[in-house]
Amino acid sequence: MPAIPAFVTDELSQLGVTLDPSQLDTLARYLDRLLDTTQRINLTAVREPDAAWRRLIIDSLSLVPGFEPVAEDATIIDIGTGGGLPGIPLAIARPDLRVTLLEATGKKVRFLNECIEALGLTNTRAIQQRAELLGQDPAHRQQYDIAVSRAVGPMTEVLEYSLPLVKVGGRVLAMKGPKLEQELAAAGDALGILGAGDMEVFEAYPPNFKQDLVIASIIKDRATPGMYPRRPGVPKHEPL
Repeated sequence: MPAIPAFVTDELSQLGVTLDPSQLDTLARYLDRLLDTTQRINLTAVREPDAAWRRLIIDSLSLVPGFEPVAEDATIIDIGTGGGLPGIPLAIARPDLRVTLLEATGKKVRFLNECIEALGLTNTRAIQQRAELLGQDPAHRQQYDIAVSRAVGPMTEVLEYSLPLVKVGGRVLAMKGPKLEQELAAAGDALGILGAGDMEVFEAYPPNFKQDLVIASIIKDRATPGMYPRRPGVPKHEPL
């Protein structure tokens, strides 16, 4: 079994996240697979194990407090999940939730499916598709309680990928860095057009961590117009 650094439990506790030993072991197995596969497929730029625990696992789980209140069996979609971040750590920490991992690249989706099977994540599935196309699919459009994302792009893109997939009354949780204020200033039109309502920005970590990760929480209060999301590539090259 891969080693779990001593700081993990303490730092998660400071975030308000408590895991049992089996969940920590599953996270360790996932991280071991992720780092091993990264030697062949570029899944993450973080290669050192302690840094990976902090920047990949603990960062991902900083979203957990933002889930409240959320009903058991709520549906979560992780947009542009790559190697499964933040979706797989969230699925391990919250087995009561149903997590969909959305990724466009086939070799990454194969890795995700191998992880889901090897780790026994019965609450998790992976889909290979572009967010712009899935957002127009009636089986997925406005079907999710929460959309999460990490390192997907500027907020204008994140909103166009995410809000069409979220139910009215659901929310978007976007992990962002110190440029979020400028991104939100540029995303005013997108917020209005796509159905966004109340928005809150909160620090992912307590001040003693000296981390600059922030989370934007956006409630969806009305249906997204049918023309959104636009066709693949347009949200990136012609932002709202």
